[in-house]
Amino acid sequence: MRFSAANKRFSGRTHVGRRGGVNEDVIGWDEASSFWFVADGMGGHASGDVASRVVKETLLGEALSLPLADAIRKAHETVATTAKTNPAYDNMGSTVVAVRIVERQAEIAWVGDSRAYLWRDDVLSGITRDHSYLEMLRTQENLSEEQLRGHPNRNLVTRTLGIGTPEPSVAKLPLQRGDWLLLCSDGLNDELEDREIADVLRTHTEPEQATEALIDAALAKGGRDNVSAVVVAYDGPDAVSFSSAMSQKLRPMFPMILAICGGVAAATLVAVLWWWFYGR
Repeated sequence: MRFSAANKRFSGRTHVGRRGGVNEDVIGWDEASSFWFVADGMGGHASGDVASRVVKETLLGEALSLPLADAIRKAHETVATTAKTNPAYDNMGSTVVAVRIVERQAEIAWVGDSRAYLWRDDVLSGITRDHSYLEMLRTQENLSEEQLRGHPNRNLVTRTLGIGTPEPSVAKLPLQRGDWLLLCSDGLNDELEDREIADVLRTHTEPEQATEALIDAALAKGGRDNVSAVVVAYDGPDAVSFSSAMSQKLRPMFPMILAICGGVAAATLVAVLWWWFYGR
């Protein structure tokens, strides 16, 4: 599916993969609030598709106007409450990764191992860090990517919506014109290494082409899980820091300051202003 909004183009696609059965992934967005997400119902738990659907309904419903982290907490509470209504829903859970763009800045929040990436200037960078057993091993034992990919517990997550008291992680990212944000379930990055994801993005210039190619590439590598991808292309102006903007406004005033104040006082003032905007 392809859509566009002011200064943003985006596309999302989800596929059940080659394993058959129910697709436990969901994707969603709200154009008016520049909001997108991917949720992955936990395949190892009962009714993962129910859990991810509850996350979607909550994020696009009663939680839509909440701050991003609070919206995800609300989704967790709703999944946990729903689980109590039916014994078949015991221990159901879901991951989520979500982004909201406001005033040239992206805020990303997540629980679990669904990921967000930044594609900027032909370089792919991970924004999120998985809430997973493997991420703990990566940090503590400095394992290689090859070792992690072959690990028997590679799909064990440490935070899950609907189970326990998961706290969302949050990152904020000033945006530049031409940036792409990629949200995905682990069905994508389990099949494709980061370099392979980058190769796909490098050869497709539109979000719709990119999401289709990413899904197809994951399926070609095996497609052993549900796979989802949302690509958001930011076409707005670059984010500018407050100090930079103010320094640009004040720089033309320096000659006037010298003329009015004169001598040592003016030089001192200029030095203070320079330190304030550039030296701190």
